[in-house]
Amino acid sequence: MGWVRGDAAGDLYTKGSKALSANDYATAVQNFDQIITSYPTVPNINEVQLRTGYAYLHLGDFPKAIDRLSRLTVKTAKPEFRAAALFYTALAQFSQGGKLTDKAQQKRMFGQTTTTLTNLINLITATPTPDNKNYLEDAIYYRALAQYQEEDLGGAEKDLLQLLQQFGTSLQRPDYLLRLGSLYAIEANKASEGKKSPDEIKALTQKSLEYYDRVSNDPNALVQANEADMSKAEVLYGLLAPLELPDTSGYQKALDAFRLVKRKEDMVALQEKQLQDLTVQSQAQLQSGGVALANENSRLIEREEGRLKDLKDGPDPIILALVRIGECYNALKQADEARTVLHRLAQATLTPEQAQEVDFQLLYSYALGGQTDKADAALTTYLSKHAGDAQADSISYQMAANLLQRKDFNGALAQVNRSLKDFPNGRYVGQVISLKAQVLLNLGQLDESKKVVDNYVTQHPKSPVANQLLLTKAGSEVGQGDLKGALADYKTVKDNIGAGAEMQAAGATGYIQTLQSLKQFDNVISESKAFETKYPNNKALPEILVISAIAMDQKQDPEAIAVLRDMVSKYPEDDTAPFALYYIITIEQRAGKVPEMIQAADDLRKAYPENYSYLIQAADVVSPIYVKQKKFDLAIAEYQPLVGVPQPNVAAMARNKIGTFWLQAAKAMGAYQSMQKDEERAEAKKRLDSAEQSYLDTLKNSPDQLGAVGDALQGLVDGLIQRRSWGLLTDAGFEDYLGKLTAELTTPEMQTRVELAKAGLVFVEKDGVKQYATALDRFKKALAATPSLNLTRQEANQYGELLIAGQDYPTALEVYNNLLSQAGPKDQQALADADYGLGATYLAQGDVAQAKDYFSKMKALSGGAEWHPHIMDANYGLALAAEQAGDTNTAKQFYAVLMRSPQVSYLLQAKAMLGYGRVLEKAGNGITPVAQGTIESAVHYYQQVNTLFGPATPALSAEGLFDAGQVYERAGDKVNAKKQYSSLIQAYAQTAPDWAAKAQAAIAKLGP
Repeated sequence: MGWVRGDAAGDLYTKGSKALSANDYATAVQNFDQIITSYPTVPNINEVQLRTGYAYLHLGDFPKAIDRLSRLTVKTAKPEFRAAALFYTALAQFSQGGKLTDKAQQKRMFGQTTTTLTNLINLITATPTPDNKNYLEDAIYYRALAQYQEEDLGGAEKDLLQLLQQFGTSLQRPDYLLRLGSLYAIEANKASEGKKSPDEIKALTQKSLEYYDRVSNDPNALVQANEADMSKAEVLYGLLAPLELPDTSGYQKALDAFRLVKRKEDMVALQEKQLQDLTVQSQAQLQSGGVALANENSRLIEREEGRLKDLKDGPDPIILALVRIGECYNALKQADEARTVLHRLAQATLTPEQAQEVDFQLLYSYALGGQTDKADAALTTYLSKHAGDAQADSISYQMAANLLQRKDFNGALAQVNRSLKDFPNGRYVGQVISLKAQVLLNLGQLDESKKVVDNYVTQHPKSPVANQLLLTKAGSEVGQGDLKGALADYKTVKDNIGAGAEMQAAGATGYIQTLQSLKQFDNVISESKAFETKYPNNKALPEILVISAIAMDQKQDPEAIAVLRDMVSKYPEDDTAPFALYYIITIEQRAGKVPEMIQAADDLRKAYPENYSYLIQAADVVSPIYVKQKKFDLAIAEYQPLVGVPQPNVAAMARNKIGTFWLQAAKAMGAYQSMQKDEERAEAKKRLDSAEQSYLDTLKNSPDQLGAVGDALQGLVDGLIQRRSWGLLTDAGFEDYLGKLTAELTTPEMQTRVELAKAGLVFVEKDGVKQYATALDRFKKALAATPSLNLTRQEANQYGELLIAGQDYPTALEVYNNLLSQAGPKDQQALADADYGLGATYLAQGDVAQAKDYFSKMKALSGGAEWHPHIMDANYGLALAAEQAGDTNTAKQFYAVLMRSPQVSYLLQAKAMLGYGRVLEKAGNGITPVAQGTIESAVHYYQQVNTLFGPATPALSAEGLFDAGQVYERAGDKVNAKKQYSSLIQAYAQTAPDWAAKAQAAIAKLGP
């Protein structure tokens, strides 16, 4: 050691070391500091400096720890000391950062921590030794924590992921997973606060939940698992559930998660057992000579001791879990259950905030349950008990807002009136008045709603709240279609000098937007110029410039593009900038300027590579041009950058688009048999293989994207059809080939979907209708094995059609109603499928009136749903409904279109001819034409079915002949009547026996 027995420095070192071993850090630093001051040249001064820094670190005097260790952290320091010194310096810096209250100083200190740990990691990486490499895991972890505190979430994420990869079996692995879960939760919360799209928020929350789940399911991390369960429940409750409203199932998931949280007492016992086991393990390692492992374990023990202290000193997690359970029950409108849980907390030790929250949730439960008197009494008690609550004047307002959201309008009205009574001059009176106006609107009391706003504005003309109310009122008027009323209110605020610049600008913004809705484009342009002059720094200016450019475009002013580009260059960070570039694409598209359109799309992609919504729309505009030119590689290139984006729905959509283009590229090569060269055939197969692979990638990587999964499976089936057209596959080989393609899709859910796809092949196979019963049985068996499976749109359609064919109408209605409930308001395809399916189910049961309702809803969709493959079937249902209702003109119009449309199947044409004949017969034109020299008689159309379609539609042809016979019979023309019946029996005795029997009976009735 270099000490001389009996010398002063040696004595001080001995005393300091003994004190350090006894955790008497104050005595240790007293002795070590004296050596540094009085004997700076002793041989082992570096060791003294290291021990002094370590002791100060444990004393909590972090600046002195940093100071004593500083001489050992420089590059010229001895390697055997430098690693430990860097590590302890970083711990001191990190701990000091936690003590600081000034945000800037705190961030600076955590930045220094990151730098110190980076130096340590670089040292270990460059020159690893048995001693220093033991610091690597902790160094990376603490750097992640420091970056986390610096809000450098990207850096923290990178380090935590490295730890999981490099130290996958570490006992500290649950901590890394926990921290990653919280990191993604923070990012999700920021995305929520930043008004990002629900899909972006959901993607981040799912990542958070994934990491929390990995901790929850770790049997060796029970304490961390409890923390993970609590954190997971908070994510479900605070982030995911609100996104799914008005669907409240998210709160049920949160409720189930909160129920998993365990008591503090149980967790303390588990942590003490964990520490005991670690101590025994460390001692055994020391005895067996595993000093390095023992040292590593000692650091882990220190951390676990800190966790135990935090557990003992911290709140009982079960308390917050029970509070949240009460909140979840309220969110689920289960007020009685909420009170049962909340009353359990009466004897618990609550923080003031928790006590206040419990009282609020109790009174809220009364309001939710419609117990107005109890809610009022509870509110009175609350206001008395929490008199110091700075938010007391907002409680009735909050309750009213929640009740309004849940469409309990009468309850909401009672709460706003209570708020105005208790706090007539409160801070939220304006918001309460605004809320009252909305409630009255929802109750249908339009005049009363306007009166509430107008009265307040009259009484407080200069109040900012009054102007805000006018803006709110104007917004409501826009929603109701009263654009002129909205324009007047916005103008009042815009021109009110006393309202202040910000409020006036808001009024002017609404005024310009409403002018745009009224298509007063000249006024839009002039008002926008005035806005730019008066409010050059207002945050709404970019939007106003875009609106002005759109108005210019409507007036075919070519300068619109220049205005949009100028706006993007000045305000590239504004939310409207990506839209501005996208709008330029649409202008160029309408003008037929293809190169300019492609350039605009490229500008959008380069400027906003993460604005996936507009990138998808731009690709949708540009790619058809390339497809038309048969430049499939360029069409694919439009979507390729979107395949790897973090939004699963966008990535899945892009993969499917690429698959579609590969399939189109394959079809564009023509008939396989006509390809003379081997290279051509190889290229054709390559294109088809690429299409299939793109669809499979969607199924593998995005199994939770229901719409994309349905499209991908349909894409694979389209690939089968293409192979059949090329002679590479027959119907008999469809199922085996599909099975081989999907062999790697091994999850139970995906296996079920593959089985459904195989069963659904009856819809593309020749004579598949004969196998409908077998296919239905396969559907039912597959779904019985996976009852929780949400069907894709395509699966629901196929299952529903099979159920109708099998006359299982209740199940068909359930399937189509589920499809309708899951369809978003903008998902026209799914809405049309659901409406058609419900209409077809009712029609098959003979309930024409119900069928008409759903077919009418289908026709009310965009473009009259003319794009839907079953639109003509819906038109037939509407024709039948009109016929039965006596609306002969409408029935004739529908039937006439169906008879003549090339889109209509011969089966539907035959039905339409019979319907048209019935209408003519009811109008008195059974045999006699509507006009002389025409064929407009019932018997003509009845006979036409047999003439045109004959044995192709045996039942309908027979029905037509029978109906013609009936017309002749009623007219007293026995000869022609018998002729129709005889023709029926001769042609359709075997294929339409029921009609043949009726004809036989009719002949017998007529006699000789």
